[in-house]
Order: sequence, then structure tokens, then C-alpha cells
Amino acid sequence: MPSDSTHAYDRILCVGDSLTQHGWDVTKHGWTAQLSQAYLRRLDVVNRGFSGFNSRWALSVLPRTLSKHSRLRLATILYGANDAQFSEYKCHVPLDEFKSNLKQLVELFCDPSSQLHVPNGRVLLITPPPVGDRLYKKCSDDEDKPVDRSRRTTEPYAIAVRQVGSELNLPVVDLWAAIDSKVQELQADSSRHWKYDGYEEYLWDGLHLNANGNDLLFSLVTNAVNTHFPELQPETMPFVIPGFRDFESQSELLQLLEAKSED
Repeated sequence: MPSDSTHAYDRILCVGDSLTQHGWDVTKHGWTAQLSQAYLRRLDVVNRGFSGFNSRWALSVLPRTLSKHSRLRLATILYGANDAQFSEYKCHVPLDEFKSNLKQLVELFCDPSSQLHVPNGRVLLITPPPVGDRLYKKCSDDEDKPVDRSRRTTEPYAIAVRQVGSELNLPVVDLWAAIDSKVQELQADSSRHWKYDGYEEYLWDGLHLNANGNDLLFSLVTNAVNTHFPELQPETMPFVIPGFRDFESQSELLQLLEAKSED
């Protein structure tokens, strides 16, 4: 049976650490899984999140993760949570280097000669979420692990993402600010008591997103796409392969496919 590469799906590439890797976890409403559903039959969503990775290691692995024929329409970049580990841990990356690494990652996507080139600079930077210190300590203690990060040491990395976005004129999805705002609203409600300061509503272990957190991030990403890249709103994009109601016979299907090939 003949194949036609012209009907291969263009891609959205999501790169990051465990906050992206876990985005496929449908039991927690994973944000990249939701993104994949939104673009079903229109674009393929490729998840290249690697748990435990930082921005330094990303520069080494990302060029090896996709073929040079991967046609990218959008890239999301979410690092900082592991870079912000305390300095004695191996994932830690100094703040100035983190900012430099982010800029180099953006260059990978914006350089026309790069195999990861995204036309028209469609790149979204995402800040790491705040750390819920009390919940993170509790979960670390339960697993007999040391507390290796905190809200105080992570916040400068979220600020750095905003700064890089401003310097490079790229949109920033501010997950830190969004969760912080939601938690402050919860804390202001005197009728409820939060054992872990309200962060348990958005983070299952003080660091990683639960269902509410993933729903929030998905909403933030889609809002950013609608605002900054409206041509990528999924409801305005046609199916790559025609719907079954669009043809009456095999010959009509082949005609439609041929017409798409000529577009």
C-alpha cells in the first residue's frame, strides 16, 4: 500500500523535567495528555520530559530526541525545579547558568538551521511551580529522603524564566504566580483549615502537580496559545486526514488526500 509522507502530522514538543514527564499521567489529568486530546487528528504532542533533569543536561539530550524531519509548530520549555535544588545536590545549576541555558534552549528552537527549529518562534516558557514546603517535607520524610529544595531557593528560578521571556520577547506561562494566587485565595478563607497551607490543592507532594495543578497548567498553556499564537487554536485547525463524513467512497478519499498533498 503506498504511503505519503505529506500526511505526517506536525508536532508540538514539550520539554522539561518530571513536571513535563508526568504530564502524560491521565490519573492526575496530565497537562500534556490534555494537550494531546485538544489537538487530536491535528497535531501530535511529543513529550520529552525527563524526571530529575535540569537545564544543563537538557542541552545535551534534546538534540538527540527527535529526528531532523520532525516538523515542529510549537515548543514548551519547563525547567527550573531541579536546577533550584540546594547547591550540594547534583541537579543544582547556578542561577546565572540556568538563565544562559534557557537562552540556549530557545536558540535551539529559533535557529533555522537547527533540527528542532520552530517556525515563527512559537516557543512558550513555563515557570516552575512554587514549592509547598510543609507538604514537601512531609512527603520527603515519609520516603526517608532529605529535603533538597525549598520555596525560597526556587523562586529566583521562576523569576529568571520571566526575565528570559522578557529579554527574548517570548510569552511566559507563569505557573508559579498562578498557583500562588490560588493558594492565597484559599488561605484567605477563614472557614477552612489547610494542613499544608493550601498547596495540597495543586501539588500532590509539595512539588509535582496533582489533578487540579495539571488542569490549571493546561488552561494557562491553552490561553497563552490563544493569545500569542491564535493560528494554533485547535478548533480552527483542520484534521490532517479527512473525517469519514467528508467522503462517500475510497476514490473520494484518495482525491481529498491528493488535494491536501498539493496544498
